[in-house]
Amino acid sequence: MESIESQMTTPVISIYSEATAQEAAQLMKEKKIGSLLIKGYEGYVGIVSERDLVYKVVGEGLDPNTVPLSSIMTENILTIEKTASNSEASALMLEYKINHLAITENEDIVGILSIKDLVHTKEKQSA
Repeated sequence: MESIESQMTTPVISIYSEATAQEAAQLMKEKKIGSLLIKGYEGYVGIVSERDLVYKVVGEGLDPNTVPLSSIMTENILTIEKTASNSEASALMLEYKINHLAITENEDIVGILSIKDLVHTKEKQSA
């Protein structure tokens, strides 16, 4: 059973909660990633994804240059240990209807796993 550690994206890319949706979108584009962890004064305080930007900013007709990430981020960061299996990660994503999981080692976030990472691994195994 392969753990998710080999599939997660590292290093963790993050941005401060005071940053705007526009700044987050630009960073995601630059890094070619679909989510960012949000930093507060004492560590990570949330996560924002492409979906958040589309649904909560563009879909609502808001100005991405003025919307702070703190107003659109998901505050509860769902995590799973890096030793977990693909099926455990998939089940958690399905249960909570999310596309990104924070990966932990000894309670510290060390990576991000996306649904795309799991699909890519499944495709490689099938080939």
